[in-house]
Amino acid sequence: MKKISFRDAQLGAYEILKFLDAFCRKNNLTYFLMYGSLIGAVRDKGIIPWDDDIDIMMPRPDYDKLIQICSTENILPFKLFENSIVSEYPHPISRMSDQRYKTNFANEKDYGIGLFVDIYPLDGVGDDLKKAHKLIKKAYRNASLCFLTSRKKFGRDNTKSKIRMAVKFPAYIWANLLGNHHYIKKSIKLCKEYSYEESKYVSGIAQPFRECNGENKNIYLKEWFEVIETEFEGRKFCIPKGYDKILKMGYGDYMEPLPENQRDTHHTYDTYLID
Repeated sequence: MKKISFRDAQLGAYEILKFLDAFCRKNNLTYFLMYGSLIGAVRDKGIIPWDDDIDIMMPRPDYDKLIQICSTENILPFKLFENSIVSEYPHPISRMSDQRYKTNFANEKDYGIGLFVDIYPLDGVGDDLKKAHKLIKKAYRNASLCFLTSRKKFGRDNTKSKIRMAVKFPAYIWANLLGNHHYIKKSIKLCKEYSYEESKYVSGIAQPFRECNGENKNIYLKEWFEVIETEFEGRKFCIPKGYDKILKMGYGDYMEPLPENQRDTHHTYDTYLID
């Protein structure tokens, strides 16, 4: 195997995005660029130079259809990693992988994934904001414990707070006693608490942002998620019509690039091209 550069990994993930875009259009599935990829599309018209992955989000009905199709169709060299398809896959969101590559994480159990694009389900959280906040708190705790079950060993990972580190080790022991599938099942249950079609508000329940000072940064009005298109790396891709409200809620002044000393990547892995 040949280790590839950070930029080559970005371009490889972009090829997966192009496949996903064509696949979704062919099968009448809705998706949106989201999170850092949405900032890149709106501000930079491409991948943020220091961003180490591409994120999309799909409304729950379309997300479930994607899983159903990918569980029966041969889409090689691509493969959808989702717990009902790959039982060893430990996360409550899915990833579309290019199997011509191999990704080695610094502290994550190996489940055979290559280069990937993150796919987040967008779920309904009802019409009551207070109840939605309570649901997101539960979902965040569940996703955090689920993450701990994916680790090869206990470590700091992305945890910076000393207080959070103090409670992380007992949480790590507890999470691994219950096991990954316990948290995956709980995530599915939480995501299905409200109907997507009947909800006024929607959110990424499977893997939400942590609340900060009582403020949740990813409970959105569903009406913001109408499809429009914008340029991203020289081609048109789908983004939500309410992108400005979504990004201001999550990032504040998203049009101002981060200072150089804060331009960190979130994942710690090396990617290899398989000969």
